[in-house]
Amino acid sequence: MTHRSYLFVPGDRPERFPKALASGAGAVILDLEDAVAPDAKDAARRDVAAWLASGPVADVHVRINASGTPWFDDDLQMCAD
Repeated sequence: MTHRSYLFVPGDRPERFPKALASGAGAVILDLEDAVAPDAKDAARRDVAAWLASGPVADVHVRINASGTPWFDDDLQMCAD
């Protein structure tokens, strides 16, 4: 589905997730890649997973780290869980 607008939110800023969803953006993208420092990636992954598990969320996507990076497998596993 194509959206009119996409709002990227750093995965390590969970206080921004609900605000982003309420913003009116066509889709919200929780970013685990460029927006998150390497030392914050584990915490960001936990924050994103917890928020997604807290209830139904429409038009939310997760941007994961690229294959070949040290975080790819954990990001992919989080999405599968």
